[in-house]
Amino acid sequence: MNTEDNLNKQAEAIQTSRVGDLSSSLSNEDKLAVYIHFPYCKSRCPYCDFFRGLLPKSFNEEELIQRYLSDIAYFADLFSRKQAVKSIFFGGGTPSLLSPDAVNRVLNELQKKFVIAKDAEISLEANPNTFERDKFLEFRQAGINRLSLGVQALQADDLKKLGRTHSLSDALAAMELGAKTFPKFSIDLIYARPLQQWDTWQKEIDTALQFNLSHISLYELSIEEGTPFYRKNIQPMDEEQSLSLYNDTVSYLRSCGFQRYEVSNFAKSSSHQSVHNLTYWQGGDYIGIGEGAHGRLRLNGQIFTTLDGRLDETLTPQERAEELVLMGLRIEEGLSEERFYKACGIHLFDFLSKKMTKRLAQLDLLCYDDANIKLTDKGFTLMDEIILELVS
Repeated sequence: MNTEDNLNKQAEAIQTSRVGDLSSSLSNEDKLAVYIHFPYCKSRCPYCDFFRGLLPKSFNEEELIQRYLSDIAYFADLFSRKQAVKSIFFGGGTPSLLSPDAVNRVLNELQKKFVIAKDAEISLEANPNTFERDKFLEFRQAGINRLSLGVQALQADDLKKLGRTHSLSDALAAMELGAKTFPKFSIDLIYARPLQQWDTWQKEIDTALQFNLSHISLYELSIEEGTPFYRKNIQPMDEEQSLSLYNDTVSYLRSCGFQRYEVSNFAKSSSHQSVHNLTYWQGGDYIGIGEGAHGRLRLNGQIFTTLDGRLDETLTPQERAEELVLMGLRIEEGLSEERFYKACGIHLFDFLSKKMTKRLAQLDLLCYDDANIKLTDKGFTLMDEIILELVS
């Protein structure tokens, strides 16, 4: 038995020990998602508008862990009984800068305060510039069963242009271990890079698929105000070229057995879709742990935002409904009337413009019935404009 098989058996045993009985009687939609925010990066990418700060030389991991534990206890005390958890997501920032021991401690505290479902998805975002073989193996041993690796490019020159501090060989080594070690493994790539051509982009996709991926996330390069790229006046790819590249990519990935289930996310099967991110897109409840972490939570008949590990503002049903349309039309299955009503207390087709819904359907931009509304392939290319029309 190889090292990866041993680790998987150990990790599954650890996760089984964290499981409670309460979760088995609930549907997945009634379970909670937990987001844990790590605010620092090892370096700043010049296109990133989420950047908070570099990892301080004086970084005190114990202080951060105590903050996480305090936030977990705060949320647990809001409920009259232990809540079942379907997904835990360490995001950031670059949470792979945490030690495996820190991850293990946080997961153990969640197990004490909540009920972790037997099939819970436990994700960690990582960058190849933090890749250490033993550390990644220890993340698996701590209970991480889904790794999301921020590769961003599989061409050496474009990695440099994107300001990435890892090499192509770093990325390939991290991908090889990630695919072998984690039951669920995904990578992020950026497309619509300046002067990018389809033939070289296709080769990058082919390289990625050699690692037996079951999930891939593809994000369009955008030049956001306040980023180094913006200050350097880097020009984005022409809109028509970018759209053509996206459509060709969707078609190519379909031919390789990947289905688009969200505008930027592709999976080989429904079992490899991101449970955590689907919670956002489908309007489920999730809490945010740590400074800068956001959440949405229905509690005592009200809808709350959460911020910095605490309840924040209350949302009106109309405000939550707008969010649900914005998020729900991003996914291939679209908006469910049942989920929509459960999340905000408003019937979906009472909220949407009936006149515009009918017109957009006639233009083959969306399709709908009494239970669901979703975009067509043609509609996905005009998603932002369609959403504005539907909620105006």
